[in-house]
Amino acid sequence: MPTWYSHLVLLDYAEHANLGWNGDKAEALKHDYTWLPVSLSEMAQASAHLPIVIMRCEQRWLIVVVTNDIFLSSIWGRNTEPLKHVFVPQSAQVYPFSLMLLEASKSGFQLGIDKRCIVPLEDTGALPLFSANRGYSEAVMDRFHLLHRLKIDSEIVHSACELLAKKGVLILISETEKIMGNNKERDRPIYRVDIDAIARLSREDFADLQMHHAMELAAYQHSSLFHAGCLNQDAN
Repeated sequence: MPTWYSHLVLLDYAEHANLGWNGDKAEALKHDYTWLPVSLSEMAQASAHLPIVIMRCEQRWLIVVVTNDIFLSSIWGRNTEPLKHVFVPQSAQVYPFSLMLLEASKSGFQLGIDKRCIVPLEDTGALPLFSANRGYSEAVMDRFHLLHRLKIDSEIVHSACELLAKKGVLILISETEKIMGNNKERDRPIYRVDIDAIARLSREDFADLQMHHAMELAAYQHSSLFHAGCLNQDAN
């Protein structure tokens, strides 16, 4: 799973044993990113609240939701109005942690943290990074396990999107479709499923998509775009 946010440093006991972390640094997410990854297992819930698009990032396929100000204010409760979107991706729940690919590691991956969220343990609301036995604290370990599950899920997503692309049923989203809402800058191409192209597939190709979770992904991605117009109206 590609690292989708910057300022990542390796979490190290020798350096961070007496430090804590603050997961409330939402401004880092809000100003740095216009999208958040979504897992395949979350697509049903995500599609009920927000538009989902398919993105090509670092030679990998991702399914993502757009993060505009309305979305982020809903996540972090910064809006004075009732929350309009209740879906929070697991990729945001594990923040500020991420897996870092290290050749020296036996597993290939070690835990990293956004250094902007490292704080003195004495700070109000600070949580410990490590336990008394030099291992990760319980809260950090929970996120470490979740990150590994998300990595496995991301492999399924990548394979499913590769298959959709191979079958010729992915379309590059144009600027005129306004699915990105008010996010005018696009540093990566984004795609959607061509539902008409899927309808023209042979029975064998259709079955192939079903066997590899690609049809499930395609159905939820297509249905989620119903929300794109609503978000654009809310943002104006």
